[in-house]
Amino acid sequence: MAIFENPNFPLQPQKGVYGWYAQKDGQATIVIYIGMAGQKPSLIPKGTLFRGISELQRNTFTSNTSNSPYNTLDTDFIVGTAILYFERNGYSCVWSHISDNPADELRYVAEQKPILQNVSNTKIKMEFKLRKDEKDYWKTRKTQDGVKEAERELFSLLDKTVAKK
Repeated sequence: MAIFENPNFPLQPQKGVYGWYAQKDGQATIVIYIGMAGQKPSLIPKGTLFRGISELQRNTFTSNTSNSPYNTLDTDFIVGTAILYFERNGYSCVWSHISDNPADELRYVAEQKPILQNVSNTKIKMEFKLRKDEKDYWKTRKTQDGVKEAERELFSLLDKTVAKK
């Protein structure tokens, strides 16, 4: 079960930067993902804790963008599945609010080098997005079998990534 290290400080919703970390006794901490919230104005602000919970629950499986018509996985699903992977492998996963300034995201990504992200631009690495050539590929697989397929592929990539650490 994931641990939220400091969910009440600062008071949420709070814009800023947060991180997901995998920890196991006697091993170096693995930085899973660094994210941010609150950079864009919003009628109802969504803070760092909201983003962390959304990822943990894997709220969004796939999303539609102009260059990815439901043929890639969403960040929520990717991060949440990575947390699931580490927990199944005996790690404790910890969320932590690390800055009140959303603009600090790139600096933290560059410093901490999360396994899911490109350090040059904070984006999820393309191999973890599981891009498919077929339009609506993941949208049509919003089923238990489709989720299992995505998990298998992500778990395999994570096995290779962790083995390199």
